[in-house]
Amino acid sequence: MRNQNEWDEGRIPGATHIMLGTVPERLNELLEGKLFIVQCHSGARSAIAASLLQANGFKNVLNVKGGYLAWTKAKLPVIKKS
Repeated sequence: MRNQNEWDEGRIPGATHIMLGTVPERLNELLEGKLFIVQCHSGARSAIAASLLQANGFKNVLNVKGGYLAWTKAKLPVIKKS
């Protein structure tokens, strides 16, 4: 749910980049029954994305509270741009 420049700066390993504005048109790429953990820079856009997913029938959706900022502050693994 992060913008391209945010994604390019660093990301959570295993993450797939889907910007918030493209979620509705990319729902068909998501497999029902999977767990989706959504995150953005601070947690606000990903909360919206989580709601969109849930409104479209996805049951296993979690939002990373505090987003990528909280993830990095907790010193969890990230992939940085080379």
